[in-house]
Amino acid sequence: MDIRTAEDKTAVLEALLHEARIEANLLRQRLEFYRRVIASTRLVMGHEFKKPTTAISGYLELAHEDVEKAGLKAALSFIEKARSECALLNELNAFYLDLLKVDGGAGEPAAESVDMLEIIVDAIEQTPERLRAKERVRIVVADRFPRVRLNRYAVKLIALNLLENALKYSPEGSAVRIEAEASMDKRGAGDRELLKLRVIDYGAGIAPDDVKRIFMPFVRLDASRIEGSGLGLTLVRSLVDMCEGEVSIRSEPGKGTTVFVTLPFTRSGAAAGVIRP
Repeated sequence: MDIRTAEDKTAVLEALLHEARIEANLLRQRLEFYRRVIASTRLVMGHEFKKPTTAISGYLELAHEDVEKAGLKAALSFIEKARSECALLNELNAFYLDLLKVDGGAGEPAAESVDMLEIIVDAIEQTPERLRAKERVRIVVADRFPRVRLNRYAVKLIALNLLENALKYSPEGSAVRIEAEASMDKRGAGDRELLKLRVIDYGAGIAPDDVKRIFMPFVRLDASRIEGSGLGLTLVRSLVDMCEGEVSIRSEPGKGTTVFVTLPFTRSGAAAGVIRP
């Protein structure tokens, strides 16, 4: 065996290893820099976004009082819509801060006692005006539906995105149904129950190949006619996963689409009041 050759090979390997360590250290430094940038961006979004929305809410409140005194009904209606959108933005900001806490290791997203009917009605109120949700959406909920412990913001965003999607992909003026029921979780343990949401439209439906990819980011069906980012159903799936639930789609071309969402919950207090559109 040639000793010099072995020593030379060892020296070469040590030099390469040294260079690899330097490169790895530089890469760690770059990753740490990007991590700090992303963390700062999240904190800015979570903390600073609240300031302008709080100010806008205050100004709208003052404008609402003056316009109401003046009896300007049309302007009053527009202010009410702006206040509703601002309230939604405040809710989204609160939810974002909640998720930042989870990302920082402070536990899971907070659950609270919620009235599902109230959440559904709020979602209908906050869909875009052009979709005429108040006229088209039909709520089907069992009487004496229980209050449930869930993350309010996550469930509202799920309902809002599913309703908007169903309304956009249905013929103008056609009905959309949202159904909610509660049942025992036969696969679980203890007193865990399941909230089952179904959003049903009677539109053109989805082809089988498209159903398989519908939850992927930026997938848009009929993109030339329907506006959007293609992220709504991706967001729904992420939120459902966060709540440890399940989501699926059943669709038939020419007959419409049904989205099924199942979320585990525990009961919380008295039954919710029944709201009918």
